[in-house]
Amino acid sequence: MVVRKQMEKEKVDVDSLIDQGAKVKADEQLSTKQWVIVNLRISTAMLKEVDDAVGNRVGITRTGWILEAIHEKLKE
Repeated sequence: MVVRKQMEKEKVDVDSLIDQGAKVKADEQLSTKQWVIVNLRISTAMLKEVDDAVGNRVGITRTGWILEAIHEKLKE
């Protein structure tokens, strides 16, 4: 025969729990990974300009060109 004891529910202060927050998985990943995927929204006209600039250079991808542009801007 199984005897079941009813457990008392622990009262939780929901507001303080929300204020406390929690670690975000993405934040933890940023500290351990060297590269992170970023989604970028740009206009089709700007993408055409990027593709034209990439087409004028040999041996560079669109992503490589964008990374190079970001790097140059960060050096300023």
